[in-house]
Amino acid sequence: MKTLSLMTESSVGRMEEEEEDLVSGTFTWRIDNFSTLNMQKHYSDVFVIGGYKWQILIYPKGNNVVDYLSMFLDVADASTLPSGSTRYAKFSLTLVNQVDSKKSITKDVEHEFVANHNGWAWGFKSFVLLSELCDHGKGYLINDLCVVEVKVSVRNGLKILEDQETGELIDFRGLGRVVKTFVPFLEEVCSSYPSLLECHKKRSRTFIQCAFTALGRLLRFLNTTKAKDMTHDACKRLQLLWEELETFKFDLAWLEPHVQLVLVMKKRAGRVDRLREDVEILENEIKRRRDVLAAAEVDLEAAKRDLAKAEEEFKKIDMDTELGYPLT
Repeated sequence: MKTLSLMTESSVGRMEEEEEDLVSGTFTWRIDNFSTLNMQKHYSDVFVIGGYKWQILIYPKGNNVVDYLSMFLDVADASTLPSGSTRYAKFSLTLVNQVDSKKSITKDVEHEFVANHNGWAWGFKSFVLLSELCDHGKGYLINDLCVVEVKVSVRNGLKILEDQETGELIDFRGLGRVVKTFVPFLEEVCSSYPSLLECHKKRSRTFIQCAFTALGRLLRFLNTTKAKDMTHDACKRLQLLWEELETFKFDLAWLEPHVQLVLVMKKRAGRVDRLREDVEILENEIKRRRDVLAAAEVDLEAAKRDLAKAEEEFKKIDMDTELGYPLT
């Protein structure tokens, strides 16, 4: 939570510089059929802000509180992060009023998320009374749709990077230290697109380091992944890497068409795979029906033979003979 303290002019200056280096983003979560949610807790899709993965977590019936909606910001990839990782963020959670936006309920907080310290999620157990949320006249629940919004501002991000970035760190053109394996890719693109080096020169060293790490991470993925390896999970990974990189405001006009082409290519490949599966299913169904038809034709021929034999025996009966009856 925010705390008040006395600050000298120099400390104010440092805080203003930190404010400039915040990477911010907003995510909106539209929750349909809110009244039918029967799980104790409910997560949004994963989204990327400041180069990191987040989720909104709600407890529709409250988290250890009665008659309240509980709402939190959660670190989406917490289980994969090393022990001791930290993530500092300023964020606000908003329950959107769909009739009058001025009546939306917003709550702000600053928090340093710490691995292995009572979980990662942080927010508000008593965000809003359920009676107020569910009062259709209030404007928070329209046609059983609830809209939640989060704005996140990240200053430092993780102090311990993800496991693919735990290699040797080296200086990159005096801008900051990045993973050694990223440097050849960064050198190549920065030589072709010098604006990448110019656009962040006035930002802090930490910000620049995070920005070029994100760029290097994406470039390495593109240069080490083959088209045949673009599985569904790989596509999701590429999408997250791209969204992560976009938050640093590089001029990526040269790269975006290629990334989008890869994603579209995979979608087309996925459609081809689905159509191929459809064809295979139909071919198997035709084969099955042909087998059934062949068996039916065998049965038909047997039935015809039985019929012919029965008709032949029937012809031997003298239809003009009196039926009569037996006498003892």
